[in-house]
Amino acid sequence: MEKDKKTEIQNKKLFKKNRYRQLGKLQELIRVKFKNKSILNRALTHRSYLNEADHEVKDNERLEYLGDSVLGLIVNEYLFRHYEDYQEGGLAKIKSAVVSEDTLSKVARELNLGSFILMGKGEEQSGGRERNSILSNTLEAVIGSVYLDSGLKEARNFVLSLIKNDIERIDNMTYLRDPKTTLQEYVQKKYKERPDYVIVEEQGPDHRKHFVVNLKIKGRNIALGEGSSKRKAEMNAATEVLKKIEAGESNI
Repeated sequence: MEKDKKTEIQNKKLFKKNRYRQLGKLQELIRVKFKNKSILNRALTHRSYLNEADHEVKDNERLEYLGDSVLGLIVNEYLFRHYEDYQEGGLAKIKSAVVSEDTLSKVARELNLGSFILMGKGEEQSGGRERNSILSNTLEAVIGSVYLDSGLKEARNFVLSLIKNDIERIDNMTYLRDPKTTLQEYVQKKYKERPDYVIVEEQGPDHRKHFVVNLKIKGRNIALGEGSSKRKAEMNAATEVLKKIEAGESNI
């Protein structure tokens, strides 16, 4: 009995030592030195770990909530200062893509953040360390922990060091701009003519219209778009074509 207790104490000490080594490695990766390492540890604690921990711990959900707000503020501030020619709608589109689960989980993978998360065995066995939602939420929690430990200036430096390139990458995605104008410029440059939008279906009463538009280029049917107005249907059709062009899937 006494031997078991000694072993348990030794295991706890070993875990703590290894964990602090891990946290030190992560701090080197993110180039942020924490005054209070326990707050970073909490940011990396998934709720599935709580029932398996041999001591009282808190999960990262409150830090995730805070980090989401801090991230939004930093991105909005950066866009406001550096994209003066954009109206509110354009800024909102870029911001939405930057703070999306896809972008944040990509950044988290680049940091190998999944390997630092404390999580339950069941969650880990089901692929939790690679799950987009867990990775993006954990990154937000880490942002929240940097803000609490070091303040807004350090949090801003940290966030921008991670996502500044993604902001520029997303800004260059043509389908986030006015899709009809962008597609028209592309087609005129390539074929010296404009895309043609033909209404193929119009349904519903005046207050609830539904339009289907066929987008044609050089007489070929390229894409269909639907919407509650002719313009929305045309925009949706153009957006689909631009996404395919971005992905290299279009033969126009």
